[in-house]
Amino acid sequence: MNNNEQHERNTRALGLLLLGVGAWILIARFIHIDLGSWLWPFWVIVTGGLTMALGFRDTHRSNEGLVIFGSIVAVTGIILFVQNVTGQWQSWAYAWALLFPGSIGLGQYLWGKRTGNTAAVRSAEKTLRIAVMLFIAFGIFFEVVLGIGGFRLGAAGRIVVPVLLIAAGAAIYVTSMTGERDSNVQRPGSTQVTSTPSQPPVQQAHPQDDITRRP
Repeated sequence: MNNNEQHERNTRALGLLLLGVGAWILIARFIHIDLGSWLWPFWVIVTGGLTMALGFRDTHRSNEGLVIFGSIVAVTGIILFVQNVTGQWQSWAYAWALLFPGSIGLGQYLWGKRTGNTAAVRSAEKTLRIAVMLFIAFGIFFEVVLGIGGFRLGAAGRIVVPVLLIAAGAAIYVTSMTGERDSNVQRPGSTQVTSTPSQPPVQQAHPQDDITRRP
């Protein structure tokens, strides 16, 4: 896909986004919904999405930071939107894992897909897995063990929660070891060049020497 086609796709996506936002606001005005009270994080998501779209316009190396920054802003908006709707603001105690390293890994993944860099995609997938594992592990700890959201497992949590934490820690350790092993594997195709000893030049007998040696 060339730059012109990508630019056209970004333009169509932006047009559909603006169309959807305008239609949503118009409907909310007719049915008297106060969008400002619970939909304000949506504008953070839109800002992040537009920033990422600007970065995707060109595959220049400098645009990678723009895509990652847009991913951080968009993920922040998504977290704020969920917290604003549910009222679970205490989830920042473990939702930070989705922001760092999760949003950074998401930006790197999307940029790797855009540029066709398979190595960057694999590295970003590893970062995303770690982020999800951290989110689940800390979520269980804060929500179930400490009960910051008012939810507890009771007596069963004394056994279930430590087992889940051990499983999450083992998964993170195995994931990191697998990535390190893959990086240490040498690429095939390297050939060794062996030097052969040089042989002395062969001296050829001159016909005049044969005549003088004959009796």
